[in-house]
Amino acid sequence: MLRQRHDQTMVERAAKNDRVRLCLAGGVVVFLWIVPPQIRALAEDDPLQKAVNYLFTGRNDPQDAPEILDRKSCVVVVPDPKSKQSIRYYLGRFRMDTAFINKTYAGSDTIYSLDIKGAEVIVEYLDLGKSTVLHGHKSAQISLPGDIDQTNKTLALISSLCTNGKTKGQF
Repeated sequence: MLRQRHDQTMVERAAKNDRVRLCLAGGVVVFLWIVPPQIRALAEDDPLQKAVNYLFTGRNDPQDAPEILDRKSCVVVVPDPKSKQSIRYYLGRFRMDTAFINKTYAGSDTIYSLDIKGAEVIVEYLDLGKSTVLHGHKSAQISLPGDIDQTNKTLALISSLCTNGKTKGQF
């Protein structure tokens, strides 16, 4: 009889453990389902991320978005589709007062690029692991894939948010 009671207790404990595991698994599924929309909502409310996305990709919501490494000094890493490497840009070091946009005609298409300089290194080419700087430059030419009017607005926003390596408020 004692053995029967012990077996019954073990079965009840196992059933209770299964319910707990099922609840935990359900909680994990709900968590994973809810978190990505929250992250997307944060990115939607982030003017610096939107501006960086548009400047480098011509889109507000690119699949392979540039990564903001340091908001305070406006440092971003952008994947280079040509070489499969990454490029680190120091947006706060850009001298926007001397920057200019080049216009090149290719048939009926117009291709724009930004010529930019800085007093310090403004662009660094990284190895595949993003851990080693291969070379850096105090000037750069950045292809501008988006609409030029929207790109000009984007550059003005970046200039207002990132000045001399310091992020300014929006006020």
